Amino acid sequence: MGYTNYWTQPTDFTNEEWDWLCEYFKEVRDAAGDNISLDALYDDPKENEIIIFDGGKGGTSERFVLEKKVKTEPDYEGQDLAFNFCKTRKYPYDFYVKAVLMYCTLIKSDFSYSHD
Repeated sequence: MGYTNYWTQPTDFTNEEWDWLCEYFKEVRDAAGDNISLDALYDDPKENEIIIFDGGKGGTSERFVLEKKVKTEPDYEGQDLAFNFCKTRKYPYDFYVKAVLMYCTLIKSDFSYSHD
């Protein structure tokens, strides 16, 4: 059974937007407890310019990845570099994926989010 979160990020986050998002993510991370797990290599999203987490004890479908900068090299011909998605199968970490993406729509005017 699929459940997917979609977002478009046509431009890079500004330094100010990214700072806000990193501060918000710290709160989300603390609230999530063991419902999400972080990759130790990317524990500081501000320093690494990337937010990555999996569903912790509640299960994982795909790793959630959000980068400060828009990808510049396509993986395949015709790829829309602004379009992103994460299949969560509505596991408990889906709530935290949504929280981060919805916050992005509040701080970045050209960021959009949807889900099925």
